[in-house]
Amino acid sequence: MDFTPYIGPIATVAIGLIGFYIAMKNANNAKFEALSVQLAAQNAEQTAEIRALKQQLADLKAEVEKHNGVIERTYKLESDMHTAFKRIDELKDADLRIERRIER
Repeated sequence: MDFTPYIGPIATVAIGLIGFYIAMKNANNAKFEALSVQLAAQNAEQTAEIRALKQQLADLKAEVEKHNGVIERTYKLESDMHTAFKRIDELKDADLRIERRIER
C-alpha cells in the first residue's frame, strides 16, 4: 500500500496542530502575565489597606487608653468628693454639738 498521497495532508494537519499549540501557549502565557500583574496590583492595594487599618487600630488603642485614664481619674475624684462630703457632714455635726454646749 502506498501512503505517499496521505503524507502531504498529514504533514499539513501536524504543522497546523503544532502552530495551534504554540499560539495557545503564547496566549496562555500572555494571560498568565496579565493575571500576575493584576494580582501584584491587588496585593499592593491590600497591603496599603492593611497598613492603614493597623494605624487606625493603633490610634483607637491610644484613644481607649486616654479614655480609661479619664475614667480612672473621675472615679478617684468621685471617691475624694464622697470623702470630702462625709467629712463636711461630720464637721457640721461637730459644730452643732459645740453650739448646743455653748447654748446651755
